[in-house]
Amino acid sequence: MEFILKVDGKGRILIPKEIRSILNIGSVVSARVDDGKLIIEPLRDPIDLLTSSVIRGTVDVENEIKELRKAALKEAETRVRERWQ
Repeated sequence: MEFILKVDGKGRILIPKEIRSILNIGSVVSARVDDGKLIIEPLRDPIDLLTSSVIRGTVDVENEIKELRKAALKEAETRVRERWQ
């Protein structure tokens, strides 16, 4: 299976729904360049992983998840900036 994808003016690529479904791509992917090729692989959302391990008895799970998501996104942005500077 092969698709031709467009890159928009901001450098974004839309992954077609068919590919996202086949690869079970959620909201987080890993991207790397390997031997001149762009490799994009699905990752499980770290918040989903944390959600499954939340201790019973937590009063406000939704708020905890929201805060964990913000912290995870901030950490990911920091790592990307450090890697590409």
